[in-house]
Amino acid sequence: MNETATSAWVLGPVREPLDREVSRRIDVLRIILIGLIVLAHGARGITVRVNGTGPVAGWMLEVLNGHVDFVAVPLFFAISGFLFLRKFEPSAAAYGDMLRKKAASLLVPYCIFNVGLAAWFYFVGSIEMVGSWGFLIEEGLVTKTLGLGTTPINYPLWFLRDLFVVFALSPGLLLFYKEAPGVGLVALFCLWAGINPNPYSYFCDFFMFYLGGYLARSRFPLAGVSWWQNWGTVAFVCLTAVLAPYRQLGLTDEHVRLFLFKCNLILGLACFWRFSALTAVRESRLLHWLARHSFFIYLAHEPTVSILQTRLLTVWKPAGDVQQVAFYWLSGLSVIFFLGSLGEALSRLLPRLYAVATGARLPRRPVPATSRG
Repeated sequence: MNETATSAWVLGPVREPLDREVSRRIDVLRIILIGLIVLAHGARGITVRVNGTGPVAGWMLEVLNGHVDFVAVPLFFAISGFLFLRKFEPSAAAYGDMLRKKAASLLVPYCIFNVGLAAWFYFVGSIEMVGSWGFLIEEGLVTKTLGLGTTPINYPLWFLRDLFVVFALSPGLLLFYKEAPGVGLVALFCLWAGINPNPYSYFCDFFMFYLGGYLARSRFPLAGVSWWQNWGTVAFVCLTAVLAPYRQLGLTDEHVRLFLFKCNLILGLACFWRFSALTAVRESRLLHWLARHSFFIYLAHEPTVSILQTRLLTVWKPAGDVQQVAFYWLSGLSVIFFLGSLGEALSRLLPRLYAVATGARLPRRPVPATSRG
């Protein structure tokens, strides 16, 4: 069996169950990364909505929003590729089944939360920093709802749209695993690093997705703490310390900065993976509880954070570093815990509706006692 797989694939599919420790680390990383995304999107509360960001708050945002938070999306693509490409084998039946499942888990929530936000604009009103009904009509309701060539109505959900495209085209990536996996890895990195200057693009998506599958199929050691996690963490911290004050250090070559920035995103994967190995993180009951509703938090965090900050700013105008840093963390964490609690309540009160809205499997209906046995 193994000889057949080896002769057919340079990197064959992995059929054994996922290591428990690796699974738990992925679980907590989901909520940590989504938490960083919530905080990043809430940063406008002190960069746009108030006059004058303090130097300490500005430095914090430069490091977090400008560098650390940027690792979240690439790492999500890498995790998706790791879980999916590790054992997927292309066939017409498998491909069709995959598309059907991904449409239910990605496109259905994508449409629900975009249409829901459009309905809010129409029946309730505009949301500051998010949009309005007039803006949707001007941009094109269908265009914005589907995110065709633009960000969708609920703009953070562009990730779901792009992830579905990557899944749809993933059989092409398997050709590299079959014939020349290393060549595929280098080629995709060069396309990302050399063609599109933007850190986020389909080039980034495909490279990170492929990288995740490459690590899975090559059986790269992910359990425990290895040298590459420690050195990757040190390198990420050091390179971030150079890139954050890049221009202040007298460095002006933008092409060099963008290349180093992309390399730093890869180092960030190692840093976050090392962080997930900490027992207090990996075994945190709170993080695992929040992780159960991490997708719902992601789907609903914008506009929730914008509405909350709009209300807060009517009674609190954070001035100075201390207040602005507190505003950033308090508003972001409040949204995370509020939506986590809301998700818990909805999953209990309306389990089937919650499952559809979040792309989860529908809970089984209880079997009547009379029909058992």
